[in-house]
Amino acid sequence: MIDKYTKPEMGAIWSKENKYKKWLDVEIATLEAKEILGLIPKGVAATVKQFAKFTVEAIETIDKEIDQDMVAFLRVVSGSIPSEVRSYPHDGLTSYDTEDTALAIQMTESDELIKKLIRELIQALKTIAKTHEHTLEIGRTHGVHAEPITFGLKILNWVDEMERHLRKLEVNEKEFIAGKISGVVGTYGNIDTRVEVIICEKLGIPSAKISTQIISRDRHHLWLSILSSISDSLAKFATEIRNLQRTEISEVQEPFKSGGGSSSMPHKRNPNKAERIVSLARLPRVYVLVVAENQANCWHERTLDNSANERIILSDTAILVHYLLCTFLDEMKGLKVFADRMLENLNLTKGVIFSEDVMLALTSKGMPRDAARTLIQNVAQEAWDNRLEFGNVLKTKPEITSLLSEEEIDACLVSERHLKNINQIFARFEFEQGKED
Repeated sequence: MIDKYTKPEMGAIWSKENKYKKWLDVEIATLEAKEILGLIPKGVAATVKQFAKFTVEAIETIDKEIDQDMVAFLRVVSGSIPSEVRSYPHDGLTSYDTEDTALAIQMTESDELIKKLIRELIQALKTIAKTHEHTLEIGRTHGVHAEPITFGLKILNWVDEMERHLRKLEVNEKEFIAGKISGVVGTYGNIDTRVEVIICEKLGIPSAKISTQIISRDRHHLWLSILSSISDSLAKFATEIRNLQRTEISEVQEPFKSGGGSSSMPHKRNPNKAERIVSLARLPRVYVLVVAENQANCWHERTLDNSANERIILSDTAILVHYLLCTFLDEMKGLKVFADRMLENLNLTKGVIFSEDVMLALTSKGMPRDAARTLIQNVAQEAWDNRLEFGNVLKTKPEITSLLSEEEIDACLVSERHLKNINQIFARFEFEQGKED
């Protein structure tokens, strides 16, 4: 992933330096496990841990010659440790014993950063939702004015969606994170089965119940699917911000940095962050297709179908989702909300948004529902086509005034009727006392 969209803390997890460090951690943990089981002399692991060194440049130099990065890594490490312990690292292991187990640690570290950001975003969204719990806004379906909602209610839907994502990560971690030390075809042919259990406990990850030469890629498919779903939600939220920031609507505005905006039209304040989120969210969506192919196209006990593309898609997805969360969190913390403009837009259609209320009032007086719907639909269309006040047009129709008094008609044309259950909906969520109240 390019530096522009890589935050340092997530970039460090997926750096080459950290990847090789995790490989070394697995190799040392293997030696420690063997010592515990009495399979190798005491002190081997400590000696390797003390002297083992590598540089990315040294590994890559050898890799360019032989095109095998694990062998390159082992040669560099072997050259840095005393000769009497050089035969012990990687003994009985295959490349993906080390690589997949190390990858599980990187995934765990990435998940911790992502979950932390989701929690922060949920709190930021809750603050906005509670602040605007009763801020009237027109609800839109199919892009057309529907009925009144509140801006807080809109944001509370986003809270619910992000809480689901957080639960999915927490509940499924044991499904998509696993280590394995089971040898070249998963039979533990040259490694004690107990080593795998000890290593994974040391490294703080679950051990696979069974594996081939690699961990099954349905695990990575699940992980990327969840991460992609998170980015899809952020894209949906960002699209809403983009729409609400349109000049004709102007209900919100994302944070704007002085000097930003159009290079040729100084007046413009474009929703750049929201547009960037939508643009970048397309990549994790595509990467899910790639990891699905990896799951489906692993022949026998191992092929390299996954190897090359995983060097891109796993790190890129984690880095991108982390970046998108950071970006959207910043956007929400600095979001400007124009409540007066929301009210202005709500009143734009001169009351036709209350057509359902009038229709139901007529049915409560005995008019058949279909007849009431047809009648009110025609009246609403007449009022809107001529830009007339809906209430005034209603009061000119004898078939309506014969059933409803002017006071009853007016009572239908009140936004607050649609807010009577807002408090009940908000009560379904937990808010930190003193912050959102």
